Amino acid sequence: MINIDLVQVAILWSIAGLALIGSLNARGFFRGMLSWIITVAIATIAVIFSYAKSVSVKKEMGLDLNAPVHAAESSSSADESVNMVIIEKQLLENAIAISDSILVFPKWKAISAQGIEKRESFESKALSLRNKSMDIYRQIRRSSLPSEEEKEYYDLMLAAADNLRLAGYEVHNQFGQEHSDSSVEGPNRAAIYAAQAKAAFLQLKEQL
Repeated sequence: MINIDLVQVAILWSIAGLALIGSLNARGFFRGMLSWIITVAIATIAVIFSYAKSVSVKKEMGLDLNAPVHAAESSSSADESVNMVIIEKQLLENAIAISDSILVFPKWKAISAQGIEKRESFESKALSLRNKSMDIYRQIRRSSLPSEEEKEYYDLMLAAADNLRLAGYEVHNQFGQEHSDSSVEGPNRAAIYAAQAKAAFLQLKEQL
């Protein structure tokens, strides 16, 4: 690379200035045209050398024109990563809350002892839990495929979501079955699935 200093650049611009004066004072068509061609050529060289010198000075000072772009891209990527963590954390918290609601949901014997009106209220709550648990499962299933490093994390989350889905199904399914006072199989299965789901979701939350 040609080593350019400020003195050389200044001399070039001085010559370009003199050439401009000469072009303005030139008489005759051919002399004038030749003078202007020379002036433009010298000015072009001066511009090129000036630009090269400015780039050299910026490099020496540690300035990089692309730095703001890279910084913006890096900042955008970091913001996106933070947002994804926030969204995932909220999803896990919602899943844990649903698990807790299923775990404390009354058993059939306690529900049936409160009369038909209370039973209908509990059935409505059970349906809501079933829908919410299914929604969590669908959200996780629709999430983008993980990288190889995140596959184990994703598989655990999907398995936990499936347990939550089954818990929601079981807690609502008891209202469509014939029960005796000793029949508690449905609610027990719901509690088992919900407990497994909650344990996995808590483990996943700690890894964020």
